[in-house]
Amino acid sequence: MLKYSTYRSIYDEVHEDHTASMDRLNIKNLLLSLISSHRNRTFIRTDHIVKLALIVLLVISGFTVVGNVFAGSVSSAKQEKRVVVERGDTLWSIALKNKPADMKTAVYIEGIKRTSGLENSNIQAGDVLTLPVYSY
Repeated sequence: MLKYSTYRSIYDEVHEDHTASMDRLNIKNLLLSLISSHRNRTFIRTDHIVKLALIVLLVISGFTVVGNVFAGSVSSAKQEKRVVVERGDTLWSIALKNKPADMKTAVYIEGIKRTSGLENSNIQAGDVLTLPVYSY
């Protein structure tokens, strides 16, 4: 039988060289480390992909909600109504008195700010506000 042959008969005695078993052990450890590092890299990539997908989903849903709040109701104003601000009035109290029943108060306040040309929510007694009137 050849010394360096890879063929082994099941009838031959087992003569195993110590260095050969060490080489096999090193190769096995190397393969295991490569497999585990590949799994870790794949896990990290998968983790990043999941995070990225969640961020994209949140951004898209945020734009959808904001678009629905500001685009739908406020842009369909047909007429205007003028109100003089009295002492103690706020945009919220004025909106509660004048908004349609099925409209959110915050949406109506945005309509008041747009039609009146307000940059913020600060109003004073004597100011004249233009209120949007919606017809359905």
